[in-house]
Amino acid sequence: MPLLMITIFGYTFGGDPKHLAVEIVNLDQAPANKSIVVSIIEDLSTRNTLKIVKTVSGPDASADDVAAGRERVQDANIKATLVFPANFTSNVLTALDSIQNSTQATPGSLIVYIDGTNPNIVQSIMNDIQKSVQKTTVSSSFGVASSIIIAPQLAYGQNARFIEFFAPGVMGLAAMMVTFMLSIISFVHERSTSTLDRLLSTPVTEGEIVAGYALAFGIVGLIQSSVIITTAILLFQISIQGSVLLVLFIVFVFGVGNQGLGFLLSSIAKNEFQAIQFMPLILFPSILLSGVFWPIEAVPDILRPVSYFVPLTYATDSMRSVMIRGWGLGSIWWDLLILLVFATVMLTLSTYGLRRRR
Repeated sequence: MPLLMITIFGYTFGGDPKHLAVEIVNLDQAPANKSIVVSIIEDLSTRNTLKIVKTVSGPDASADDVAAGRERVQDANIKATLVFPANFTSNVLTALDSIQNSTQATPGSLIVYIDGTNPNIVQSIMNDIQKSVQKTTVSSSFGVASSIIIAPQLAYGQNARFIEFFAPGVMGLAAMMVTFMLSIISFVHERSTSTLDRLLSTPVTEGEIVAGYALAFGIVGLIQSSVIITTAILLFQISIQGSVLLVLFIVFVFGVGNQGLGFLLSSIAKNEFQAIQFMPLILFPSILLSGVFWPIEAVPDILRPVSYFVPLTYATDSMRSVMIRGWGLGSIWWDLLILLVFATVMLTLSTYGLRRRR
């Protein structure tokens, strides 16, 4: 277990996001051999942080492409859309002349529509754009970087602080730790004291036992999350754009699934000491690979597929979408469906395990 922990921690901690999907709409009217935009795009395509999934240039580019790119950012299909206006190159060259002649002129403006839900991703994208602009303008005959203004426009998270990105992950993590840890220890304890055997000797069914525990621990996780939300609002003035009730419903479903997981693993453990061994095996990968503390895009490629098998990934993503983006049930249905499937499978397997014990 220590080997697993240090390996995952070493590979994931402090990594930079990679392959962030962006689109480029180039409305610049300058010829390709004289266009500053072409040089910037060529440099951007060499950077690992960004993955240019679509580029529209020349006569094919229009205001409709700008609107479509902005809409894909709002739908979270891509991370950002870069828009180079029609007179970008001429404005940059005019600004360069003004710098050399000590006069004033409007610099070229690069507009970046970007999903501001995750501040780490925003910073990574803006840093790469800034580096490409500086490299293109400083190391070539085009001029200096001050002749270009980068204007980010956040689709979500305007004026948001890091704590508002952090709070949804903490809520999911708290619900997971409470429901999973309490359930796995309590079930093993009830087995060792024969409480569970006495309960199974009554007319109550296995499904009713599992449902009762799921309801109890789900409510405990709900109370924990309510405390976190209330504290975050009162003490740290975080803003919640969407429905608080929807957030609590997500927490409840997630807590029920973790209770079922704890019940299932407790049937494997022979005593409380063995049950404790399962805790870091489940908790540590969930904390590091679910996007609670840093983006999933920063997880190494070899470990990233594991992130999509971690239920906390979907709980964190859906709560952030509700709390920061203001999305409703119709926009997070996929995450919620996965959490419901997770809860259903865990409760079904737990019921089957109890039936075998009876």
